[in-house]
Amino acid sequence: MVATTNRLRLTMLGLPVIGSLGDLARETHFSKKLLYRLSKHSDRFYKTYQIRKKSGGLRTIAQPSRTMKAVQSWILRNILDGLRVSNVCKGFEKDVSILENAKPHKDANAVLNIDLEDFFPTVKSAWVCNVFKSVGYGARISGILTSLCTFAGALPQGGPCSPKLANLTSLRLDIRIQGYVGRMGVIFTRYADDLTFSSYSSKQVTRAYRKVKEIIESEGFQVNERKTRVAGLSRARRVTGLVVGDGRVRIGRKRLRVVRSKINHLCLLAPDADSSREVNHVRGWLSFVRNVDPTSWKTLGRYVEKLRAKYPSSCVVRLERCFRSSHDQPAAVDK
Repeated sequence: MVATTNRLRLTMLGLPVIGSLGDLARETHFSKKLLYRLSKHSDRFYKTYQIRKKSGGLRTIAQPSRTMKAVQSWILRNILDGLRVSNVCKGFEKDVSILENAKPHKDANAVLNIDLEDFFPTVKSAWVCNVFKSVGYGARISGILTSLCTFAGALPQGGPCSPKLANLTSLRLDIRIQGYVGRMGVIFTRYADDLTFSSYSSKQVTRAYRKVKEIIESEGFQVNERKTRVAGLSRARRVTGLVVGDGRVRIGRKRLRVVRSKINHLCLLAPDADSSREVNHVRGWLSFVRNVDPTSWKTLGRYVEKLRAKYPSSCVVRLERCFRSSHDQPAAVDK
C-alpha cells in the first residue's frame, strides 16, 4: 500500500504510484518473479571490464544485461526523467550540451576547473535510495528501485540511470557551492564531474577554491587534484573543452586544427559510396562547429571552398551543402 500523503506527492510529480513489487510489475510489464531476481541478485546481471582513462589508469565499466538495462531504461523514462536537477547542472540532461555549460562563462577573465574523482562509484546505494524516498516512494520499494539501479553498492559506470541519479544525488552539493560562490560574484556550473568557476579575476576564483573543496569533501566526494587548474588572461580558458572569453564561446585552435585535418583527409578520397562514413564523420564535426562557433564555421567554409576548387574529383566536394546558407539546418547524414 502507498500512504495517502505519498500517493498525493507522486501524483503531483506525475510519477507512477508504486507501493509494492506487484505494482512495479504491473507498471513495467515485467513479471514479478523476474523483478525479484533482478533486485535480489542484481550484481549477477552485469558484465564488468576495464578501459584506459585518457589521464592514465583504468576505469571499470559495469555493463548491465539486456534485461536489466531494459528495466533501468523504464525507471529512467518513467521516474527519473520527471525529476528536476539544480539550475547549475548542465550535463546528462535533455536539450543541454557542453555549449550550454560554457555560455555562462563567456565573459570570464579567469576560469577554475575542478574534477571530481570517481564520480559514479562515489555515489553509494544509500544516496540513491534517499532520492526515491524523497519523491514519495516507501522504504521497501525505494530499496527495490535502488537495487535495480546500482551495482556493488554504488552507481555503475555503464547503467542508463547512473548519469541522472548522479545529478540528483548531487543536488545539495550544487546548492551549497552555488550559495557560497554566488555571494562572491563567481559563476558556477557543473557538467557531470567537471565543475567550472569563472570570474573577472584569478584572485577571486582562487580564493573560492579552499571553501569549495571543503564543501565537496563534506558531501562525500573527492577532488582530483591533478585535474584542478586555473586559467587567466594569459592562457586559454576552457570549459568542457570549449574556449571562453571576450563574450564568446569558441572551439579553440587545437580543435580547429583537428577539423581541418579531417577535411584535408577527404581530399585523398574519391567521391564514391565507400567514403560515406568519412564524409558523414566530417559533416558531424562541421555541424558541431556551426552550433558552437559560427565564426570558425565560416572560416572552415572558406577553407573547404578553396579545397573544392583544387580537388574537384575528391570527397571534399560533398561538403558543399554544409555551407550553402547560414540559415540552413545542419546537413543530413548520407544513407
